[in-house]
Amino acid sequence: MQRNTPTPGLPLDAEYRALTRRGVLLRLGLTTGAALLAPGMLAGPGRADTPRRGGALRIGADADPIGLDPTKLAAFSSFDFTALIYTGLLRWNAEMKIEPDLATGFEQPDDTTYIFTLRQGVKFHNGQVLTAHDVKFTFDRIINPDFGSPRRVQFIDLREVTVIDDHTVRFDLKQPSAPFLAYMATNPNGAIIPREPGDLDAAPVGTGPFVFESYQPNVEFTLTANRDYYEEGLPYLDRVVFRFYRDNATILSALRTKAIDMTWVRDPRVASPVTRAMPDIVSAPGQTSRTFPVWMNLKAPPFNDVRVRRALSLATNRTECVQTVLAGFGKVGAMIPESHVGGWDGTGEMPYYAHDPAAAKALLAEAGYPGGIDLGDYIVVAANPLDVACAQIMQQQWAAAGITVRINPMETAPLLAMWREGSFPTLLSVALAWNPDADAILSYLNSGGDFGRNLGMADAELDAMLNSARSELDPAARSDKHMAIQRHIAEQAYCLQIYQYPLRWELWWNSVQGYVPLSANIRSFVRTTWLTA
Repeated sequence: MQRNTPTPGLPLDAEYRALTRRGVLLRLGLTTGAALLAPGMLAGPGRADTPRRGGALRIGADADPIGLDPTKLAAFSSFDFTALIYTGLLRWNAEMKIEPDLATGFEQPDDTTYIFTLRQGVKFHNGQVLTAHDVKFTFDRIINPDFGSPRRVQFIDLREVTVIDDHTVRFDLKQPSAPFLAYMATNPNGAIIPREPGDLDAAPVGTGPFVFESYQPNVEFTLTANRDYYEEGLPYLDRVVFRFYRDNATILSALRTKAIDMTWVRDPRVASPVTRAMPDIVSAPGQTSRTFPVWMNLKAPPFNDVRVRRALSLATNRTECVQTVLAGFGKVGAMIPESHVGGWDGTGEMPYYAHDPAAAKALLAEAGYPGGIDLGDYIVVAANPLDVACAQIMQQQWAAAGITVRINPMETAPLLAMWREGSFPTLLSVALAWNPDADAILSYLNSGGDFGRNLGMADAELDAMLNSARSELDPAARSDKHMAIQRHIAEQAYCLQIYQYPLRWELWWNSVQGYVPLSANIRSFVRTTWLTA
């Protein structure tokens, strides 16, 4: 039987899918961390081969969580915390393949039915025993349009969740869904919450390896080991303490002085020299997974006119942005980064990607703006200096085509609210982090989802293309469909994608053992981590 090479974004390898389609119940008795990670794997000099219990891992964080309820939150900054507090039926392993977690396995009698068998004896942090009723409650909450979960668009194909018994639950889909299992495996998308959740933002309760202890905004976030955690012998650590820093200089100073054991930085230009200067630091550059888009409010003038949108695209010199902001560490981007199935590698032609200020001026004149246009505020994330720098460069580029904007750096939480609600006046940038499947990125422009509707999307042809790609189970055919979708989006200039580059560059002292960095840039393998001293 042929086996595919593991690829981020692919739900399962060929053999695994074939087994499930034959209705074989997979029971992959994962009871210890050693099943996933050999001791000392990926560690640097001075590694220890025997896990050591106890101690506190101190992580330097560059952003506070914005919400801790996994069915409600939208900010990537929260995922690092939810990945340790909550778990789901499935998860990603060290090779970025999907495996059971809260489930012991599942069977798939047909392309639209999944029947999961749950681990027995699992407890939530409040002592409540996990049952299939909690799983149903979680997903009923997600797909309820009145609740308004950001996860709803990812599970748009989910028709119904049925409890068969306390340890068995069935998922029925409306149609085959290529990304379904990848969404289930990704925290916080598939994170299970208790039936009576309370206020999870203030007091999160999950089944994960660590329990929420305290949070002091802008200072510290503390977790303690879950001694009822279901993976035997894990976690090794007693505590995990996140300490918050607001810029590269202070976070790297904390790393150098060993005030923290581990961190990551956003700017690859900063990370590279650190790894050369500090030989006892273990370095893990991320995959190309982050894209920097310019979102437009399409509901009203001027961006309800495709000529204005195309003019803005032609006025943008994407290559200059890559060279100036990223010093060449990234590539020109489209909707899907190259690390995903059907991602664009930054070469070849995309409609309206050529930098042509004269053509942009001509389109503006045709649209009724012969003297140029003032678009008002362009809102960007104040906490990300790369985003602000790129916005400033584009401001100059657009001015050459007669397009005026004022850069408005904003705090992340209110900016994300405006983005989700589509309440920003004209232009806004929220960069996209790693996603489990290309469909998660494209779904932002689906007019059937809350975000797409709020943005003003109304393209039946694009919706049909998205639906066709989501239900396509052959990876090669799906990749072709994704490329066609990206060209359609560029043709209509619904969203200007500027560049793609690694989301984070992880760094940790070699006293940190048993940790595995994931392309998702989520630290779920803190559960297998220990300290040598």
